[in-house]
Amino acid sequence: MKNFISGVFTLMAMSFSFAQSNIDITAQIGNLNTATVSQTGLLNINTLTQDGNRNTADIDQVGVLNVNTAESIGNRNSIDVDQAGLGNTNDVSQMGNRNSAVTWQLGAFNSTEQTQIGRRNETSSVQLGIGNAVVQYQDGRRNDASAIQIGNGNDAYQIQLGRRNDASGLQVGNDNLLVQYQDGNDNSATHDQAGNNNIAASVQVGDDNTAIGVQIGNSNQLYQLQLGDSNTAVDVQMGNNNFTWVAQSGDSHIHVGTQMGNGNSMVINQSN
Repeated sequence: MKNFISGVFTLMAMSFSFAQSNIDITAQIGNLNTATVSQTGLLNINTLTQDGNRNTADIDQVGVLNVNTAESIGNRNSIDVDQAGLGNTNDVSQMGNRNSAVTWQLGAFNSTEQTQIGRRNETSSVQLGIGNAVVQYQDGRRNDASAIQIGNGNDAYQIQLGRRNDASGLQVGNDNLLVQYQDGNDNSATHDQAGNNNIAASVQVGDDNTAIGVQIGNSNQLYQLQLGDSNTAVDVQMGNNNFTWVAQSGDSHIHVGTQMGNGNSMVINQSN
């Protein structure tokens, strides 16, 4: 990662000798939309809006103050963004029809925020190092969401509200925290965090809940609360300051548990 960052600063120094721009603003309003943008070095920024019909977009920005803000309002949406180094941040919003969105940022001040509202939602986000965060919110129909952050400031919050929900997680090292909240229909959730200041949390409110966990080491804590329908929960925390608390309220509870070493504690309430 140090070599990556010094490479980015070398790119900055070289770029100042030749050009000091990139900025793109794209907007297409109706029919067979499609857009591809690629900006390589320096003050990258892109802003895209496609309004209706067969949208898709594909944006790549490689180095320095990357930003990107996109939106697709209706019909066969999709957006795919890759940003490689330094200022990263991304922000997408799709409103209706066959949504998707993906983002992949490689290093420095990452962040992502994706919001989708209706139909065949999905999102994703993969950020490899330094500032990470991700917030993904979906509203209705065949939701999904995922996130994977490998190192440094991690955070991630994924919220889904109705229909075929899912959500996933995985953050590998440093200041982890993950919160996944789902409201109704075929919920699931699945976290995984491997090391440093973990905390996970999950809240699922109704229908075929499940939630799983697994945090391998350091300051673990995990709280999972599910309120109604076919609950399950399954945690596993391997080492350091563990604590778990699970509370499931109505319908077919099951919980499993397991904490292997160090500060353990566990509180579970199941009811009906």
